[in-house]
Amino acid sequence: MVTAVAGGVPGPFLWWTAHTVGAAGNALIVLWGDVENASTLPDWTEVMDARVLLLANVLLFALYAAVMLVNARIIGGTKGAMWFAGANLCSGAAMLATGSLWLHVGPPGLSYALTGLFSVTGLMMLHRSFADLLERGPMLKGVQYSLVAALTAGVVMVVLHPVETPLLEILLYLTLAMQFGVIAAVVFRFSGDDVGLAGWLTGVALSVYAVVQFMRALVLTHFGRPEYQALLQKTNILWLIACLVTSAATAFGYMFLATAKLRVELQWRAQVDELTGLLNRWALKRVAIREIERCRRTKGKLAVLMIDLDGMKEINDRAGHGCGDVVLQSVASVVQETVRGHDSVARMGGDEFCVLLPDAELAEAQVVAERLRAEVEELVIRYRGATLQVSASVGVASSDLCGLTWQSLLDHSDAALYEAKRGGKNQVMVAEPVMEMHRECIAELGVVLEERRRP
Repeated sequence: MVTAVAGGVPGPFLWWTAHTVGAAGNALIVLWGDVENASTLPDWTEVMDARVLLLANVLLFALYAAVMLVNARIIGGTKGAMWFAGANLCSGAAMLATGSLWLHVGPPGLSYALTGLFSVTGLMMLHRSFADLLERGPMLKGVQYSLVAALTAGVVMVVLHPVETPLLEILLYLTLAMQFGVIAAVVFRFSGDDVGLAGWLTGVALSVYAVVQFMRALVLTHFGRPEYQALLQKTNILWLIACLVTSAATAFGYMFLATAKLRVELQWRAQVDELTGLLNRWALKRVAIREIERCRRTKGKLAVLMIDLDGMKEINDRAGHGCGDVVLQSVASVVQETVRGHDSVARMGGDEFCVLLPDAELAEAQVVAERLRAEVEELVIRYRGATLQVSASVGVASSDLCGLTWQSLLDHSDAALYEAKRGGKNQVMVAEPVMEMHRECIAELGVVLEERRRP
């Protein structure tokens, strides 16, 4: 027996692929109306057992629900996980109801009702799970409710005015197709670059399954024709296989999306100061290095403001660290609101903040620094009935005078801040040029050497 072909692809896999394509082609040809040519394509539905496929779907739905529940239980905080598990349980229940209908177990009307109820409810839960995971809240939820309302109206109409054609099933399959389309639209629209390929693959799987549901509705329009039963059997097998593939793709896609969102959240937490919501020291350094590289390419300017709050130790000692935290949060909000949108603000630690000003001349940086100092001075903070005020000292460094390296800008702005503190606080000081500081350092070094030479 030949089990492999060129390239190492297994023969059974190629056989399955070819016959799958053949069966889909047969169904489409019959739907198109060319019944005679349908027999020219290979057909695998004769060797496929619908009951086995249905049972496999039920077990997989239960497995996906269990995995998601355990994952949410262990990790916790996975947005939409419970809704996703509920969606899989409802889909499994809908499959069981369909199986009871096929096996003639119980009243057919009850089986139809349960199939529709669990299918529609499961898709509404699936929509909610992706909306919560992608943090889009009620996005397109109204469309889902509208579809359910339309289906309900159609059911009432058919019950009041019975027809011979399977109109209820057609309405159900069309509703399910549109529900899947809505969910795919949410996934496509809001997956974003942060989750990459997983979002697109999940959206494609949902879109393909929407097409399969539409095909099921289209097949039912052939009710009463000679080819109807054979076509229905082929389509049911195709639907069950598509359900296996789509449910797997959706489950893994959801887990990949959840993992990607968790990774993004962890990266965000690693770059943000938890108390103030500003960048932390490490994140500001990364931003500064990128800006420095850009300035070197474009011959741009860069300025840095180092801000230190005056009297924070006294506030902490007098009112407690809870009050100090409120002061830091208030000052952080003022600084963030005062600077430009493309400026970067970070908490360097304690009561010290740093502002990175891209494309800013020294004069412009001084204006911003003075404005920040005045805003902080005018800030009134209320904490447990007490009114507090705080001031800030600011050191300014510019690449014009201090060089275009991050460490140099940081050192010079820190030195200017020290001078502002030493000179009386609540003021702005500009860092001295590099050469001037070098002269002072050389002079101080000369004094030290002279003292060492003395006997």
